[in-house]
Amino acid sequence: MNHSFQGPFASLLDEFIEFKRSMGFKYVKEAQHLKRFSEFSVQFGLDEPKLSKEISDAWCLKRPYEKLRNGTDQRVTCLRQFSLYLVSIGHNAHIPIHIENKKSRKSKYVSYVFTHEEIANIIKFSDQIYPNRRSTMHLVMPVLVRLLYSTGMRIMETLKLQMKHLDLVNGVLLIENTKFNKDRYIPLSASMHSILKQYCEVMHKSYLPEDYLFVGVTREPYSHHNIYLRFRELLLQAGIPHAGRGSGPRVHDLRHTYACHALQIADKRQIDLYAALPLLSTYMGHESIQATSLYLRMTAEVYPAITDAISALCSHVFPEVKV
Repeated sequence: MNHSFQGPFASLLDEFIEFKRSMGFKYVKEAQHLKRFSEFSVQFGLDEPKLSKEISDAWCLKRPYEKLRNGTDQRVTCLRQFSLYLVSIGHNAHIPIHIENKKSRKSKYVSYVFTHEEIANIIKFSDQIYPNRRSTMHLVMPVLVRLLYSTGMRIMETLKLQMKHLDLVNGVLLIENTKFNKDRYIPLSASMHSILKQYCEVMHKSYLPEDYLFVGVTREPYSHHNIYLRFRELLLQAGIPHAGRGSGPRVHDLRHTYACHALQIADKRQIDLYAALPLLSTYMGHESIQATSLYLRMTAEVYPAITDAISALCSHVFPEVKV
């Protein structure tokens, strides 16, 4: 497929975009950045596709109209990925590193794993949301919180659910067009299946297949922002400190919590982790088992027994560094 790239890197950029998409990445905005890079590269008058430090550094300079994290960083990341691709296929390429952005990200968000008691309190206070004729939040939030915690779904996957994605006879959800362009089925627990059926009997007595599952009084789907604000209120009521926007705990931490609690149950039931980890990886829609093990290692410190179990299972993924 031709993306109208220009200059000496045109054909390589085409190949790179197709390579990324074959791996499940959408690469739409990235393709736009790289198209601008191809136009930018023309001014250097190259006879061959050699990505030098001079070109790389010039491309990575911050533009006056850009915000560091939203503009420059995206451009640098796209060129960095392209550079790594060039090196992997035998070309000479300088790999850029955005020093300013690297410094700005020294303090990374640490995922929050809710305790079983905190989860119980969040659910309790979601059940106590006062009914309002101008809102359906008192009906939506109790089901949404339970669904996120019981399945480990991503919040945007949940908010994009439509009635056509529900099999209320068999208790199965179809998740389409997710991260990495992977579709997957999610079987529900018996209790979650029952709750979802009761919710639909109230909220969707009659519906079209394209109707969204979680909707307001106007029948429009709830946005992530609406849910975020309400979740903050639930945390406050449950006595769980919040460090401010971007510092958490976040709605997405229900996904982290699901993963850790699921592995904790598997450990208590003496289920072989060699069997449990691939199942969990598929259920959560991870790209690989390694992604799941990294995810769980990051959050399982609160459960020492789980950390030990994961370390024993995945030790080959994290080689020791000898000095």
